[in-house]
Amino acid sequence: MRAILRGGLVDDSALTNEYLDELLAVGKRPGYASVARAVYGALPSLVAARSVYPRVTVPVNLVYGEHDWSRASDRDANNRALPGAEFVQIPDAGHFLSLEKPAVIAALLDRSAVGEDHEYG
Repeated sequence: MRAILRGGLVDDSALTNEYLDELLAVGKRPGYASVARAVYGALPSLVAARSVYPRVTVPVNLVYGEHDWSRASDRDANNRALPGAEFVQIPDAGHFLSLEKPAVIAALLDRSAVGEDHEYG
């Protein structure tokens, strides 16, 4: 699990033993396997949902790490499909932004809550 998750990070030190222990504990909870199968089974519909993005009328912030697992073309397509979306790319970060750049994510959430503009990085 550590090797897989490291692939989504620029800063390996963000992946702590405590976090890995928590993930492993959660995976052993009753019913987790059923939930995981349902999530994986829904993946095709999540991809297909892009077709309805143009109908979204609420504010949207697309936040990606510079080295996210998603393809740049998919990020751009999501941004183009969501009218008025704000696209934020966090430098020197991977897929797991909340592990790697928690202060940046907190600042984005705070800013969204009060409608302020800031620089991130």
